Amino acid sequence: MTGLMAPNAQPGSKPAVILDAAVRLFLDSGFGNVSMDMVARAAGVSKATLYAHFRSKDELFAAMMAQRCDGLMDGMGCEALCGMPVAEALTVIARRFFTLLLSPKTLAVHRVVLAESHRFPELARAFYESGPAVAIGRLSAFLADADRRGRLTVPDSELAAEQFLGMLKSHLHLRLLLGMEQVPDEAEIARFVNGAVGLFTRGYAPAVSPPAPSGS
Repeated sequence: MTGLMAPNAQPGSKPAVILDAAVRLFLDSGFGNVSMDMVARAAGVSKATLYAHFRSKDELFAAMMAQRCDGLMDGMGCEALCGMPVAEALTVIARRFFTLLLSPKTLAVHRVVLAESHRFPELARAFYESGPAVAIGRLSAFLADADRRGRLTVPDSELAAEQFLGMLKSHLHLRLLLGMEQVPDEAEIARFVNGAVGLFTRGYAPAVSPPAPSGS
């Protein structure tokens, strides 16, 4: 896997047209049943054009995932969040994460990955590195900054980031993947977000120094 970014994937560009075709094919037929020839035909481009932008099906899937995640990850960097109150910043992160996690297309891609990762481990790696790993990395950086500033006490920022995102997913994500329920409404999303933010900020609250002993 050599890159997770789609080159010049502006709307209407050749990479964007190719990625749109690949999304339809991967979701309709699964990763294993799609060939680069099929992608070229569906996109209406030559194989030479396809390979000029994407050297393999693995790279194409990784770029597809990166394109899907990039816009929704914007604003989750520490530079955009570190000036906010901690609870407010975590709420922003949680809502962006839910927007990505609960979208029908993301759920469909997740099902494809789960169904085929045992045959195509590179597929699972592309999915993880371009989605969950990015979210964990950005949240970890924010939490490490909050620890340095004394706004939280976070001895292991990467672990804390995984815990926070795990609380958000809870079993809701599994039930959605299994088709057991519909995407929750705004009130239900707020319940998950507020519960996770409240529990997390209490659990990682800044240490309180003991009062200095009074003089005799």
